[in-house]
Amino acid sequence: MLEIVETGQPDKYTKTIRIISDDKEIAEGKVYLADEQEAKIFRQKLKRKIKEGDPYSVKVMFKNEEEARRVMEHVRQAVSAKYSQVDSKQVFLLVERNGRLEQVR
Repeated sequence: MLEIVETGQPDKYTKTIRIISDDKEIAEGKVYLADEQEAKIFRQKLKRKIKEGDPYSVKVMFKNEEEARRVMEHVRQAVSAKYSQVDSKQVFLLVERNGRLEQVR
């Protein structure tokens, strides 16, 4: 079972999260919240109903690539359920390879 835990808010427009599976942390991430200017752009250009402080993007960084491949769809579903306002195209599942962050495939 996956659990998403919000662990803090380092600034006004970012939340940190941890993804826990079977009492073990498998990933950490950030939820990006719209500031006033971004919310205005979302409303005008993309015709999305979003206001200041609403989440618009999520980045999840896995600790282990094999684990990431095994649970990525479950994580994507859990993130989409918790942050339903976030477009599925704005949920990024990442893993570190050769010192770079790359999307899990």
